[in-house]
Amino acid sequence: MQFDHFNLKQDDGLMSIEDLKALRLRKQKTESDKKARKYILEINQRYRKMSAHKSNNFLKNINTFKKAV
Repeated sequence: MQFDHFNLKQDDGLMSIEDLKALRLRKQKTESDKKARKYILEINQRYRKMSAHKSNNFLKNINTFKKAV
């Protein structure tokens, strides 16, 4: 049986044991990839938020009209 790698919602009614195992492994891999991408996205968002906050504070602290002490 040929698999359509882009269509994960296939009918698994008449599949051999090897095909079922391959389908199950592919679904697990897809789910783990989704979780990994979501985790990386969350980390990147936190990093962007921290970086933006640091750069905003840096720009606020630079005052060209301050007198040198």
